[in-house]
Amino acid sequence: MNLNHAIPDFFVKRRNTVIQIIFTTIFAYAFILIYRPFNSRSWFDVNTGKFAFGVGFVVVLGMLVVIISRVIMSQIRKIRTITIAGYAIMIALEVLAMTGFYMMIQKVFLKDPRFWFEVYYTAILNATLILLIPYLISLLYFAWYDKKQKFESLLFEKRAEPESRFIHFDDENGDTKLSIQLNDLLYLEASENYVIIHYLNHTQPDRILLRNSMKRMEEQLAGFPVVRCHRSYMVNLNRIRLAKKTKAGMVVELSSSTPIRLPVSETYKSNFSETLRS
Repeated sequence: MNLNHAIPDFFVKRRNTVIQIIFTTIFAYAFILIYRPFNSRSWFDVNTGKFAFGVGFVVVLGMLVVIISRVIMSQIRKIRTITIAGYAIMIALEVLAMTGFYMMIQKVFLKDPRFWFEVYYTAILNATLILLIPYLISLLYFAWYDKKQKFESLLFEKRAEPESRFIHFDDENGDTKLSIQLNDLLYLEASENYVIIHYLNHTQPDRILLRNSMKRMEEQLAGFPVVRCHRSYMVNLNRIRLAKKTKAGMVVELSSSTPIRLPVSETYKSNFSETLRS
């Protein structure tokens, strides 16, 4: 393993980071309640219910360390690539910070009589377990989910009707700004004086902003199975996985690694449905 390689995106996606912090908090809470590390039996001379409340308060304070670390990591990621080595260092710093946090509780507030080294050894061992176990579980889950999405995307590609025709997108001056295979096109979206072309780039959704109108796009794409389904959308029929009626109206779902749903307005519903059946 090359430690200088960039970490996978799913390691630091905002959604995954939030899930990881929540999961780690729950794990830490359960771990302290069940295993009673850090000499926590002496923290609160109260009944079980009050002890559980006190542990929850301490865990939330401890997780602030992780939240601060992840905020710092997100800021660093904006200016430079985070490598595997850099990510490992950040995790190690979180463990050390958590260790210092719990040592302070034990020595300063709880007046733990043991030597600092003994307290430190116990604290770093338990802090490592509290952080690394849920981190490992969550990262394995994120890796599995990422592979699952990529596999489903490839499966959709294989199931799609073979189509090697290229489709060209011109701006209002007639200059071609994008040329892609028809099956890589997902849909077009109107945006004031522009049209956003949504397409697949190596199986991952991508987009490009084109100065043009939807009306001109309809004229340019007249020979392709790209149909207007809404005032703001045109969709590639080859990419439609299903069309269904909901309480809000008719919608179509597209074959993609990420869920894409587009509305079908009443104005275009009749023509769209006929085209879909043909």
